[in-house]
Amino acid sequence: MIEAFKSALRSIWSNKVRSTLTVLGIVIGVASVTILISLGQGLKDQVSGLIRGFGTNIMTVIPGKVNTKNASALQTNPANFISSDVLTLEDLKVISQIDGVKASAPLALVPGSLNYEGKQAVPVIGGTYPSMTEAISILSVEHGRFFQSSNEGNVIVISKKIKNDLFGDQDALGKKIKIGKEDFLVIGVFGEVKAQSIFGGIFESLVTIPFDTATRLNKNQVNIHRIAVKVADNKNVAEVKDKIFKKVLELHNNEENFTVLTQDDILGLFDNFLGLATTLVSAIAAISLVVGGIGIMNIMLVTVTERTKEIGLRKAVGATKLAIARQFLIESIMVTMVGGVIGLLISFGVGWIVAAKTSLTPSITLNTILIAMGVSVVVGIIFGLWPALRAANKDPIEALHYE
Repeated sequence: MIEAFKSALRSIWSNKVRSTLTVLGIVIGVASVTILISLGQGLKDQVSGLIRGFGTNIMTVIPGKVNTKNASALQTNPANFISSDVLTLEDLKVISQIDGVKASAPLALVPGSLNYEGKQAVPVIGGTYPSMTEAISILSVEHGRFFQSSNEGNVIVISKKIKNDLFGDQDALGKKIKIGKEDFLVIGVFGEVKAQSIFGGIFESLVTIPFDTATRLNKNQVNIHRIAVKVADNKNVAEVKDKIFKKVLELHNNEENFTVLTQDDILGLFDNFLGLATTLVSAIAAISLVVGGIGIMNIMLVTVTERTKEIGLRKAVGATKLAIARQFLIESIMVTMVGGVIGLLISFGVGWIVAAKTSLTPSITLNTILIAMGVSVVVGIIFGLWPALRAANKDPIEALHYE
């Protein structure tokens, strides 16, 4: 066996240019698949960090029915997820009175932009209750205060990013900014978002106004896009979720046109979507492995032809068919393993560059490494088997006479 490995190494080294070109397809295939899997895993980790950053005792009531067991089987029009005429103030009132609910707050989106002395920002404007900072704990007021009632009037709490966009180094508190033609007094500035990720921009651009003011800006229409709920005890999340579902379903005349999502539900949905996407693009990238494998088979067939006389000599001195086949199969596997190692090194390099230049950190796990090397070995076996069998079945007398 050791001699077979040595022979394989000598053969690869004696044909360096050909071996390099042969291994290139495997390098590209392994690097592509590994990079895509690591990016997908890194994205999952980022999303998981953001979702869990909210706290495991946070849940959200949204319009539209979502099958949380199968993210690909949405049982509603996607437009329903941003609908504003499904959830009501009565739903919010009932939810807030359920035993085990510590805090709840609505979110009513308001279209528009912010303007201050010629500068403009386009944030996410949300009308809500004072309880929002307790229901969504990743947000907290760093300077100033939050509004104290849902009818406090034209006051606004802005994010740090929006503050920098509009006011730069100036103190924003006490300044007036416009939404449309109306002036709003800045009474608070949010601190940094506690859960950082590539999706942090959603919260970094959030500004809030009192719910009644948002209703007035929405032409006196009560538009509730989300209801955030904080459960008092982490252990009771599933129980409280069931209570909320039953109460709201009763208010909606048993029409299941809403969904109660826990953090685990949301994480599961993202995992399903990202897992499916990663699998699809990885499968496409794996085509290059097949192409590389065909290239290896082609070169190994040429190698068998070139070494016909050597095969004849080995058989003449007693080498068995198994020994001949094993020699060429090992050579094929070694070529693909070299390609696999180089592909992994490239993927580590690309991962380092992506992590340094973006907010996404690719994750190359031990399983990913084992899969990459395992696939390399399997490709070597599959595409090296025919050339190995062809070498093993050569007639020794004809092989000795081959020129």
